[in-house]
Amino acid sequence: MKLDRFFKLTFADWPAKVLSLAVALLLTLFFNLTRLEQRTINIPLTVSLNDEMAPSSQYPRMVRVILRGERDVIYSIREDEVSASLDLAGYKNEGVFKAPIRLEKRGNALTADPLEIHPEPSEIAIGLERRMAKKVPVTPSFKGFLESGFELTTFDLVPSEVTVSGPAGLVARTTEVSTDTIELSGKKSDFTANVRLLKKESLLSLDGKETVIFSAKVRKSLDIKNFVNIKIYPQGLSASLEITDILPTGNVRMHIPEEAMGNFDQNALLSIDLSTLTKPGTYMLDVAVSAPEGAVVETFEPQTLTISLRSAGSGSGSQLSGSIPSLPSPSLFGAPQQQAAPQANGF
Repeated sequence: MKLDRFFKLTFADWPAKVLSLAVALLLTLFFNLTRLEQRTINIPLTVSLNDEMAPSSQYPRMVRVILRGERDVIYSIREDEVSASLDLAGYKNEGVFKAPIRLEKRGNALTADPLEIHPEPSEIAIGLERRMAKKVPVTPSFKGFLESGFELTTFDLVPSEVTVSGPAGLVARTTEVSTDTIELSGKKSDFTANVRLLKKESLLSLDGKETVIFSAKVRKSLDIKNFVNIKIYPQGLSASLEITDILPTGNVRMHIPEEAMGNFDQNALLSIDLSTLTKPGTYMLDVAVSAPEGAVVETFEPQTLTISLRSAGSGSGSQLSGSIPSLPSPSLFGAPQQQAAPQANGF
C-alpha cells in the first residue's frame, strides 16, 4: 500500500517535473558557461614538407589559438605548451592544397579542465612547387662614407657565394644574395666584419650559411696624375749595337700618393729592356712602367714598341748608339709593372 502511494506521488504531474529538471540543468549549464573566460595566444606555425616540394605561396608564420576555460586554468597555460603544425609531407604534386592546422598540447595544457582550444583559421591553403637549389654570388651593401681622404681599395667576402633553395620558379629568378648594410662611416684603416645575409624572399632558404666575413682594404686617397710626352729609355743595349731610329715618347695615367711626388722623376717612368738582344734586327718589345711605391698605374701607352738594331758604327745620322744614359736609381721606384718580352723578327 505504501509502495503504491510512493509511485503515485513520484509520477504524479510528471510532465511538470521533467520540465522543471530540464530548466534546472539549463540554468546550471548557463551558470557554468558564464564562469568561463576566453584567452587568445599567437604561436608559431610549423610546416612539414618532403624533400621534393617547397611552398610557392606565402602562408602565415603565426597562428591565433583560442583558449576557453576558467580564468585560473587558461592563464596557467604558457604559449610554448601549445604548438601548431601543418603536415604537407604527403603531397608530392605541384598545386594549391588546403590542409587543417593541428594543435598539440603539453604541460599544463594537457591537464587543464575544463578547456576548449581551437585555431583560427582552422585550415590553410598553400601552394606547392618542385624544390630547386643553386649557388649565387654574395654582394655587399654599404652605408656611409670613409673618413675624408681615404678610399676603399679592395674587399673580400668569405664565402663569396651561397646556396639558395626553394620553389623552382623563385630560385631561377634569384641572381644574388645581399649582405646586411656594412657601415663605412669614419673608417680609415683595414677592417673585418661578420655580416648577416639578407633574403629578399621569405620562401627562400640559405643552406648552411647565414653570415659571411667581410674584409676591406682601406688606404689614403691617391691623386690621379697624367704624365705626357715621357721619354722611353732603352736599358741594357749591347755596346756592339745601336738603335737606328729615334724612340717615340709615351703617356702614363696613374694614381699616386702626394708624398711620393717629391722624389719622383717622371722621365724614368717608361723603359724597354734590350739586355737579351745580341744581334742586329727588328724586334717588338713590351714597354715597362716603373711606378713609385704606393702608386697604381691606370693605363699607359705605348705598351709595345718596334725597334730596329744594327751593328754599332755601320751608319750615321740620328741613330742611338750603345752609349745610353742610365736611369735614376731603382731604389726610388717599385718593380716594373710590365716586364719587357722581346720578340725578334730580324736576322
